[in-house]
Amino acid sequence: MATAHSLELRNVSKVYGSGNTEIHAVDGVDLQVNPGEIVLVMGPSGSGKTTLLSMAGLLLRPTNGEIWLQGTNASRLNERQLSALRLHSLGFVFQAYNLVASLTARENIELVMNMAGRHGTKARDRAVELLTLLGLEKRMNHLPADLSGGQKQRVAIARALANDAPLILADEPTGNLDSKTGYEVMEMLCCGLGRDKGRAIVIVTHDQRLRDIADRVLWLEDGRLSDVEQHLAYEAREHFTV
Repeated sequence: MATAHSLELRNVSKVYGSGNTEIHAVDGVDLQVNPGEIVLVMGPSGSGKTTLLSMAGLLLRPTNGEIWLQGTNASRLNERQLSALRLHSLGFVFQAYNLVASLTARENIELVMNMAGRHGTKARDRAVELLTLLGLEKRMNHLPADLSGGQKQRVAIARALANDAPLILADEPTGNLDSKTGYEVMEMLCCGLGRDKGRAIVIVTHDQRLRDIADRVLWLEDGRLSDVEQHLAYEAREHFTV
């Protein structure tokens, strides 16, 4: 039997409004992401990237189409089932980190494991393991306010990995980091803890430097997805057309 795609979108669309105010934020997107694959989704602001990622992350239901996660048709699940699938199969990394300010780095990671039913020593040991892998063994008892931007993002990555999710979704993860730190943090996620562990990672970004890390780079514009090389070739033809 063929291995299921980590993520599959089948003719997925998201429409806001109706009639004259109807907006196709995402328009008939097909996408397959395999285990261990790093996929970048790029495109101009307002092109539908965050909407696409929100649907892939089961945070937003599509108007049309189906979303499959690890061979499960998420479009047929109720809210309770979707919540369970998100918790165990998805990890999220956000531009704003989204750490709980009153919890230490280690406690932020333990929190998501507690939600998945993992408590006590097992949760603590896993949090310590991840923070050590990410070079934060001396900062694990610090609050987010006492961490640099790069350290906060590494904590966010550790949290995304805590429940061994096979798919990681990242929304502009380098947006609040300087270029050197951003690249280093994402290289750590994608190469050391992503591809090498068989995890699939989908990154929505404007950061051109991350193209070096990716297996595929896709372009989203006006809600439609294409290969970035096809997009660049089209732009070149348009530019030189008299």
